[in-house]
Amino acid sequence: MKRTLKYGQNPHQKATVELDKAAEDPLALAHYTTPEGGRISTQLSDMSWGALNDLNRGVDVLVRCAAAFEVNTGSVPKLAIVLQHGTASGAAYGDSDQVIEAAIAGNYRASYGSFLITNVEMTDTVALHVRQWMPANRPFSGIAAPLIAKKARGFFARKSKACHLFVNSALGHVGQAAIDESVEQRTIRGAVLYQKRNAYIPKFPKAWDKQLISDMCLAWGVAASSNSTAIAIVNSGRLVANAAGEQERAAACEEAIAQCLRNGKASNLKGAAVASDGYFSFADGVDALGRKKVKAIFATHGSTNDKEVAKHAQSFDHLVFHTVPDPTGRSFCGG
Repeated sequence: MKRTLKYGQNPHQKATVELDKAAEDPLALAHYTTPEGGRISTQLSDMSWGALNDLNRGVDVLVRCAAAFEVNTGSVPKLAIVLQHGTASGAAYGDSDQVIEAAIAGNYRASYGSFLITNVEMTDTVALHVRQWMPANRPFSGIAAPLIAKKARGFFARKSKACHLFVNSALGHVGQAAIDESVEQRTIRGAVLYQKRNAYIPKFPKAWDKQLISDMCLAWGVAASSNSTAIAIVNSGRLVANAAGEQERAAACEEAIAQCLRNGKASNLKGAAVASDGYFSFADGVDALGRKKVKAIFATHGSTNDKEVAKHAQSFDHLVFHTVPDPTGRSFCGG
């Protein structure tokens, strides 16, 4: 049964959604509830295409980050993703609800009207903390968590529109098993495209220190779930830049650096972990990052200029340039 949404991607577009109530995937939309335990279907008429798309894209970021942590560190930390228009602007990992504050602060200006997706239970206490971290003039458009206390709805009320609250206990147990390997489809004019979803999860060198591995898990999860071409930069447990949707790699690197400069986080470039969703066709992007003294870059290789790019990366004594074959590790998304 199709249900009418409030509007589509833009207010003047009509849109509907059809829930698959028989879906086996525990993270399928039909398995979410309201904080009071009601069916999410009763809230759809007040939601937009964009809100549901942000929920879906945000869950993908959360799952990929969690899977990378599970594969590379053996456990999944607390994670928080702040996302809007399908692209993460903030993300963080840690051992407490402070990850939500760190994700908000990652790009504070972009947090306005964004969607928060987390594996942290939103108890009354946590909800109060989040409300304090989220000033009144910067409300969320939605929150998805494994638990949202009933009283939390009052903390996230907005003067206009609504803060959509999605509850799914499966969000508290995301990891490698939650990677979606189903076939996805997309309509184009006169045709339907089908492909198996990208289930790749990288394994980083065991020789890397624990901090670098953890930072790279977050950076890769963000880059792999952002519109290509993407460059994600993480330092000390927090996403400090995510340049997504660029047409070429060097521009993405320059934009990621510019994001750090605009947000007053230039110092966070030194010692940072950088994840790319594909290979560097030329050495210019690596050069821009190397000059900012990032610690490591994860990318794929498959360019005709691979040797030149790798050689240039080696000219920076502080830089680890680690690549995997493009046919295996490329993680283009959203195109």
